[in-house]
Amino acid sequence: MSSRQQLWTLLGIVGLAAVLRLVVARHDGLWADEVFSIAIATGHSLEHPAAAARPERGDFVEPDHAVSPEEFRKYLKHDSPLESPARVVRATLLSDTSPPMYYLLLYAWTLLAGTSDIALRSLSIFFSLLCLPLLVLIARQVARSGTSFASAVLFACSPLAIYYSTEGRMYSLVWLCVLATIWVSLVLHQRGGGIGFAALWVVTSAAGFLTHYFFLFPWLATVAFLVICPGKFERRRLFGCILLTGLAILPWYLVLPQSLNGWRVTQGWLKMEPGGFHRWRETRNFFLQFFLARGPDLTRIEKWSSLIALALFAVIAAMAAWRLRLRMFTQYQIMLLLVFLSACAGPIVVDFIQHTYLVAKPRYAIAALPAAYLVAAVALGWLDSRARMAILALIVCAWIPSIVSIYYSRVPWLPMRKIARAASDNCRATDLILVHSIPSGVLSIARYADRPVAIASWIGQLKNRHTPESLQQLAHGRTGIVFVKVHDVGEPAPEEAWLRNNSALLNEKHFEMGTVSDFRPKGIDTF
Repeated sequence: MSSRQQLWTLLGIVGLAAVLRLVVARHDGLWADEVFSIAIATGHSLEHPAAAARPERGDFVEPDHAVSPEEFRKYLKHDSPLESPARVVRATLLSDTSPPMYYLLLYAWTLLAGTSDIALRSLSIFFSLLCLPLLVLIARQVARSGTSFASAVLFACSPLAIYYSTEGRMYSLVWLCVLATIWVSLVLHQRGGGIGFAALWVVTSAAGFLTHYFFLFPWLATVAFLVICPGKFERRRLFGCILLTGLAILPWYLVLPQSLNGWRVTQGWLKMEPGGFHRWRETRNFFLQFFLARGPDLTRIEKWSSLIALALFAVIAAMAAWRLRLRMFTQYQIMLLLVFLSACAGPIVVDFIQHTYLVAKPRYAIAALPAAYLVAAVALGWLDSRARMAILALIVCAWIPSIVSIYYSRVPWLPMRKIARAASDNCRATDLILVHSIPSGVLSIARYADRPVAIASWIGQLKNRHTPESLQQLAHGRTGIVFVKVHDVGEPAPEEAWLRNNSALLNEKHFEMGTVSDFRPKGIDTF
């Protein structure tokens, strides 16, 4: 294709990616982690100890009585007068185990776009679309013709890429930092570059480290490549850039021990073994998730669809290996493979050292996604154009059921909007909605409660409530209690047991990871 045709093709793929992501992002509500993102970006800490709360600085305080949904929703809005970016950094330090870069960018974004569901997710979509030109540039530098088109199509249509591109978290920003660092590293390796490209390498590296700690693994692979094969980028200049990167991120990493050792509501949740956990199976899926026809944890997708997608990628690998015969990969292609493997293997090593269950959470290997599709595109580049286009079309077709599933229910195990509507739709003005959850779960229910109802939180980790005294106080004079148990992070619910023993269960609705139970007084009108 001519340069003009290539440009229009890329714009078409970007347009397709944008449409797919916008359609998916608008259909379903936020889940608790996305609500957490809005709270932090608007300067509200959620997961600190109850005794450490500073209400004047926007910290979450569990009300001792029932309040309106709007009282909880204030934690999902910018304050008036406007909070400073420094408060966003403070909230990150107190509540999250990630660095503050994404939240600071989201802070600025929500000042312009607001704090609606689509406003939150549109920033992630924006970052993911910026990844496409970088994918094309990298593919052109490392492989044969046709690779850039294949890599862009795979990234645009991948269910996993669509899922995380439409989640209000930092994952698509991590991709952007990984790709930008790889591209600048290739430029420096090939041309040597001047101060400008060296400074850009420092900026992209620092941005990655200030976005997610697991950026370290693909970054180490890139640095290892430049150390072993420096090309025109002298090692002394590389070490100087590494030193400057360290200095740039030093202010945050000096307080990292304080951040990681601080108590949080969800303290130790990564050390809780998930039900049905099988380490070998989860480790295998950690590497294969990028090629399967399913999004994260979307186990309801038909197995045949995933098997077809995986088989097609296996065919690509086999055909490329046959074409290559005894020829070796180029050093650039080996670098991409190392980036992919290190991004997947890093969390597994952390699991081994820390005795955690990161491998059960696909998102902790998500930094490997761009490299995964670049490696697959390199293999496709060894096929003739007809075979390449046919297999690429079949892969996209195999992925379609998963994309449709994400559209209809992106978080089938925790549909917060449906749970909130189920609780509020049957709630009378004299009833109480009692939410047993972590703070972001309580705020999710309040965000989507579409009637003027009374809501009380029961956050067991904060130790503010006691059974039966607190429950009797909250229930006094109420004609019913709609009990919502959702996203409790393993915290027992003694208040639920009391309600089941001392009231009548009118009806109950079950979700995969939550229940909505309607309790009424026994033999009297009110509790």
